[in-house]
Amino acid sequence: MVRIARLQIGRSSPSSAGALSSWAQEVRLRTSVDIAQRATSVRPEDPNLFRYPLLYWGGNAAPARISDQGVAALRQHLSTGGVLIIDDTSRSGPSSDFDVGVRAQVERILSRPLEPVPDTHVVYRSFYRLTRPYGRRADAHNLEGVRLGKHYAVLYTRNDLAGAFKRAATGGYALPVVPGGEMQREQAFRLAINLVLYALCFDYKDDHTHIMHLLRRRRLKGLPPPSSRNGR
Repeated sequence: MVRIARLQIGRSSPSSAGALSSWAQEVRLRTSVDIAQRATSVRPEDPNLFRYPLLYWGGNAAPARISDQGVAALRQHLSTGGVLIIDDTSRSGPSSDFDVGVRAQVERILSRPLEPVPDTHVVYRSFYRLTRPYGRRADAHNLEGVRLGKHYAVLYTRNDLAGAFKRAATGGYALPVVPGGEMQREQAFRLAINLVLYALCFDYKDDHTHIMHLLRRRRLKGLPPPSSRNGR
């Protein structure tokens, strides 16, 4: 079973835990991926790091410096197939402090800078066909990433992806999605699902047999095919 692991750096709090659970729930409902409902937290230095193919790092302020041991572990994990999703979770707009820190840490880990991901890349069609990344905000018009060989080991969104999934105590969504409302929230979920499928399968989209399996599972669950939801 796959489990999303929240990368804990410094003394950051697990405030995104509920949002990651909502993310995992949608993956379970819409795809054939056997994913745990509850996310977990892992530090870069933790030997269990290598158990998690998908790491999530969210933040809205200057991050703590990752230890040399953590940098070495992340380098090994990401160089052998792991994928790190970085999410700027600032409420009013992208955080320049978080951005500067993230770029510096990524270069320490992989010795390469973050660069724009082409909108033709398979991550935009690994399950849903998307034209750009959305989150709770829509400030950044592209993902950024670091590519190692044929796959992106790091993918970075500055649109508060997890914020679109955060639930209130009453059960509804806790935060408004701007400027596109609920349709934008759906687009954020679609991106999140694409990211999971990409992290697990990379360019599986070209594997016709796998696609047919996913679509059959959707029909068994009573879900419409991806192209029919919200007019896509």
